[in-house]
Amino acid sequence: MTLTIAVGHDHAGQPLRAVALAAIEAAGHVALPVTADSTEPTDYPAVALAVGEAIATGRAQRGILICGSGAGVTVAANIHPQVRAALAHEEYTARQMVEHDDVNVLALGARVIGAALAAGVIRAFAGASFSGEERHARRLAQVLEQRRRLHQNALGELAAAGQSVWLDSISRGLIEDGTLARYISELYVTGVTSNPSILKQAIGAGEGYDDRILALLAGGITDAEEIAFELALGDLTRAADLLLPIHHATGGTDGFVSIEVSPTLVDDAAGTVDAGTRLFAQAERPNVMIKVPGSTAGLKAAEELLAAGVPVNVTLLFSPDHYAATADAYLAAMERRLDGGLSPRVASVASVFVSRWDAAVDADLPEEEQGRLGLALMQEIFATYEDVLATPRFARLRNAGASPQRVLWASTGTKNPALPDTYYLGRLAAPGTVDTVPEQTLLAYADHGVTCDLMKPDHGEARRCIDAVRAAGVDIEGLAGRLQSDGAAAFSTAWAELLDSIRIRTH
Repeated sequence: MTLTIAVGHDHAGQPLRAVALAAIEAAGHVALPVTADSTEPTDYPAVALAVGEAIATGRAQRGILICGSGAGVTVAANIHPQVRAALAHEEYTARQMVEHDDVNVLALGARVIGAALAAGVIRAFAGASFSGEERHARRLAQVLEQRRRLHQNALGELAAAGQSVWLDSISRGLIEDGTLARYISELYVTGVTSNPSILKQAIGAGEGYDDRILALLAGGITDAEEIAFELALGDLTRAADLLLPIHHATGGTDGFVSIEVSPTLVDDAAGTVDAGTRLFAQAERPNVMIKVPGSTAGLKAAEELLAAGVPVNVTLLFSPDHYAATADAYLAAMERRLDGGLSPRVASVASVFVSRWDAAVDADLPEEEQGRLGLALMQEIFATYEDVLATPRFARLRNAGASPQRVLWASTGTKNPALPDTYYLGRLAAPGTVDTVPEQTLLAYADHGVTCDLMKPDHGEARRCIDAVRAAGVDIEGLAGRLQSDGAAAFSTAWAELLDSIRIRTH
């Protein structure tokens, strides 16, 4: 992958500026100067901040800081929550600090190191990658956790319970003003999801995309759908870069972003496989998940993509039957990989929608039963998930290195105004799961979230609730199918509206 490497220096570091820029370019990467080419006195904390902000806003994946000795910029850079900076004046350390410690900022002393050696050190730093070895991932995880503990809030309790929190929102502004980086470092966000409705809101109604659209047009890209995916990937790959340390620290089980294939492919398995394969290759990031619907065709495509090693987020799931079919597709894909001599360690999540259940039935239920069906069905699904993990079928895969396909609770924003704005968060806490939340819900839970209540192994109460709803005349299985088809239709409409807005802006 081609890196963008931010370069900053104070007056004492200026003599190595040209060397650093040339070494980065010679190594096949992109140099991003963030300080002026000047020998006027400059305070190194400001220089370090400039490089840190370039990384935090997604403009660069790594940085190089130069002062007289390298010590000052190292100290200042490590204050920034997105930076792990280290000093290196020889190639061994420059390489190992990335491979072992996931260092993303190299510090150099222009008064200590010569030009030729500096160029070699920079090449070693730029060419190194995190090793992924368990001991290094474990230590990196400890570093990230220690930083998060500086910002205690209710979201930390979800993390302590073993649940990941993913932000169900993405936009260029969210990245470029540093908000997403802050959510990652302070609010325990470890992933980002998107869907056609989110992209419509961000790109169709948002500002800041016109320059990119013009550049794509100038490059000969005129198809509205192709432009939409280029814009979406532009945001999501920058988010993926911010989340990459989490991906490294968790051994590839967390730190993902998700991008959905075109909703017009909901009944086209082959088209979904082609689109998903193409999007994953285009992203060039290991922590990008391809989102496919849980339709019959979508599950066929999910199995093919997973068997090919593409991480998959199966979406628009509503019922225990929907989840069971998704788990079967995942297990089948991993068995194919294992039988073919490939690693069965390919990440996947099964996205089950929660609040849409209550929005669909609450008006027809007594007040004391409202807001309960969604949680009850999720309890049933979690029980099914635990049953899957207990099967000999999964045990064989786990012994070969496979990870569980995690259950992801989606649609967790409260739709019933009579319920608290943090109603679903906390009540869905369970180890090994993911909770994807809208930005407003994330902020509300950080501000006044209640203590999380782990989902109980005994799901008898959930069954009683489901039976009561059935007794009230609700066809739960039929409603699950309608919710899935309605969700697919809503995404298709949002996608069409996004493409129309792009067509208008390209003429």
